[in-house]
Amino acid sequence: MDADPLAPALFVVKLGLYGSTLLAAALGLHTSLNVLGAGDHARAMRSATLAGLGALVFAALRLGLANMQLGGVDALIDPAALSWTWPALGSSSTAIAIGAVALATGWRLRSRIAAGIGAVALALSFGLTGHSQALDSPDLAPWAVASHVLIAAFWLAGPITLWPARNLDDATVTARVTRFSNFAVAAVPLLFVLGLWLALLLAGGWAALLTSLYGQLLLVKLGAASFALALGAYNKTIITTRLRTTPQAGRRALKLTLGLDAVLFLIALGSIAAATSLTGPPSP
Repeated sequence: MDADPLAPALFVVKLGLYGSTLLAAALGLHTSLNVLGAGDHARAMRSATLAGLGALVFAALRLGLANMQLGGVDALIDPAALSWTWPALGSSSTAIAIGAVALATGWRLRSRIAAGIGAVALALSFGLTGHSQALDSPDLAPWAVASHVLIAAFWLAGPITLWPARNLDDATVTARVTRFSNFAVAAVPLLFVLGLWLALLLAGGWAALLTSLYGQLLLVKLGAASFALALGAYNKTIITTRLRTTPQAGRRALKLTLGLDAVLFLIALGSIAAATSLTGPPSP
């Protein structure tokens, strides 16, 4: 099979699309669940709205690249090419648009409900297209993808909303970490379980997961999630206690774990972008 000359561009676009969509969903989700506290909702929702607009731009670029893969540069905005690409990408793009509008509404109306709707719609966009939809019998797989992404978004927001900035007092930092940990104790293990099940389903079993490039990229993502699970347990059992008893030491430790979390998320994000643009599920 000839290499797709547009694959590198598609990788960059998908990296931007996944990153902006997840960031928008992450901030909307943390606002909806009140991880931040009411005083910081407006700023978080403004950033979520901007990220949602960025996701719309990348969704349009993804659609344009899909058209070009069919007919070259001349097909960029060709209605004939769009008649082929829109059925595959239209539902996902529409969900992104709905999510962006809901986040903007949440920002303007200061509505946590709208923020939550926006986060869910953006997560659903991942299940409405992609490899789970290409399965012979998708069944629950697209819903599992959406749930997996929603939990991943919750994880992504951690290094952003929990960062112990100088303008935040110790009580505020401790309260944020406590609220986050209360959700994460159940959410992050589910992230790993769903990720493993989806990896086996999409790759086609253990052998393909271990030997194909596609499967190995999914394993890298699972490895990052496993490390994040361990960090989450450490934050829950150790960091939260340190923040209450020795705040300065707790803040230093929190910065370290949040920095590691950010690196892990970038690794996971790059792995899934590569798996969906530079390669694909192995043939049965």
